Amino acid sequence: MSEPDVNLAALEISFPCASEAPFVRRSGGVEFAEVLRCSEDAVDLSRLNGGASILKNHDPDRILGKVVAAWIEDARVWVRARFCSDDDARAYFSDIAAGTLQNVSIGYTVDEFEDAAEGDTVTRTATKWTILEVSVAVGIPADPTVGFYRSYDGAYDAAPAAPTETAEPAAETANNAENDLAASFRSAAEAAGVPEVAERAIRSHASPDDFRRDLRAALSVRTLNTPKRSLNMSSAAPQSARRFSVAEALRSMVTGTGAEFEREISAELYRQSGLTPSGENAMMIPINPATMPTMFRAFPSDGQFDAASGSGLVTIENLPDMFVSYVRTKIGVRNATFLTGLTTTTTIPIQTGTGSVAWVDGLNADGAESNPTISNGTLTPHKLSAYTPVGKDLVLQGNPSAVNVAINDLTALLARAIGTAILKGNASSPAITGIATATGVQTVTIADIASATWSDMLKFAGAVDGKEIAGPLEFVMSAADKATLKGIAKDYGRFICEDDRIDGHYVSVDGSLSSGEIFFGDFSNVLVGQWGGLEIMIDPFRYARSGGVEIIATLVSDILVRNPSCFVKRVAPAVTTA
Repeated sequence: MSEPDVNLAALEISFPCASEAPFVRRSGGVEFAEVLRCSEDAVDLSRLNGGASILKNHDPDRILGKVVAAWIEDARVWVRARFCSDDDARAYFSDIAAGTLQNVSIGYTVDEFEDAAEGDTVTRTATKWTILEVSVAVGIPADPTVGFYRSYDGAYDAAPAAPTETAEPAAETANNAENDLAASFRSAAEAAGVPEVAERAIRSHASPDDFRRDLRAALSVRTLNTPKRSLNMSSAAPQSARRFSVAEALRSMVTGTGAEFEREISAELYRQSGLTPSGENAMMIPINPATMPTMFRAFPSDGQFDAASGSGLVTIENLPDMFVSYVRTKIGVRNATFLTGLTTTTTIPIQTGTGSVAWVDGLNADGAESNPTISNGTLTPHKLSAYTPVGKDLVLQGNPSAVNVAINDLTALLARAIGTAILKGNASSPAITGIATATGVQTVTIADIASATWSDMLKFAGAVDGKEIAGPLEFVMSAADKATLKGIAKDYGRFICEDDRIDGHYVSVDGSLSSGEIFFGDFSNVLVGQWGGLEIMIDPFRYARSGGVEIIATLVSDILVRNPSCFVKRVAPAVTTA
């Protein structure tokens, strides 16, 4: 099949996104052929068949559609993509259907490699790998045998090695504004470590918005310049060691040596987040340390690839959503909105009044406007740290299982602390406002939970009636209060809390709450900001006498309650005195 199967009405098209065509990398004159084995036992299609995104040139902010099906055919991975119905996605679909856009690229991870060497030729074959996303409208694809309207005869020639791009100076203009814009492009791109993006933008007379999109795309596929190591041409060892090892990172903190790969990734994560290390031995680790960094099927910026170290191709995929999912398992609040990837203090509008809606008589008439009360809240980076002692010998042994137990314990502590801050805030420094202390939160007076009535519990939903509700309403309370309400009858043998719900609203439990502390509302209006990944470091002195070290795990986060009127808290009756 060389012609794509196009359904113009449904905005769907089928095309190959990956093949076994070798892609030649070059390092110091040594050529290295990368091959992605396209067979049922090699490539994991679960992410694709689960609705993986179709992106514009690996830009996570430019989602054009999703994958609706994926399969193997003629040693290539095929997908059927459904494009979004917005104007931007439709425009790309039209260009693809017309044959104007042909190039395709993928983002993927590799779990297992097989290396083979014959003379001076080295081939690395991915034998266990997963495709994460498919990108269209790619400038220079690594694999020219896939994409739209590509012929296929079953034979592959190695794709040429990526040429080193030589930046050309921008043409001088007579317009001072253009010169200023060019200077701003260069300044931003140099600060991000990708000056070539600015040069391309200047040459193409790109708009500021286009430049920012290209900059984000470049950062998402940026390569790491890890120290080059000599290539053993006779070695065929699998490259599973390229995984980020938390155990190795901690061991190097004690010994002061090793973990070059982990330190390089850590430096990149610090740079991306805009944060600085908390100490000389601190490292930032990927949120999901068991996951290999994502590799994108695209040319490295410098045209170089080191076969032994993997440098020039390895990029960072921090996978913050995985940490968000983990946090949700440890806290009572299920639907908080997590804002990951923050780099600076972020201002968020907070609505303290409602807007208005009205029918208008006539197509040219103006509707009545209201001015809801808007104030600004900020998400400010604050450090949240957890500590645990561990045997020094255990760290030096580099046992991943033992180290992971300690790291999991620390991340659980951090997650629960975030949950507590969402509900109660933090009264000490730094001051963090939670639902309990936010101005504008509604209240329901109940004297004693043990004597609460069905009518009392209905007051919670009544308090937020007419407010700007965006997500599901739910209760959060202690396990003791939930058990109590399960035992209080409301009528005819039914109870206030049944099937973990009160009046149809889900009841969550949070271990930080005491009896009588009950919260209700639209928890999607709680914003949790997150900067960077998880930072770890070792204090070798605190437990030195007992032969231990202290592991310190730190997150940079903040909490903001947006639209407090969407929340209700239980309060006790006021105490009156004679």
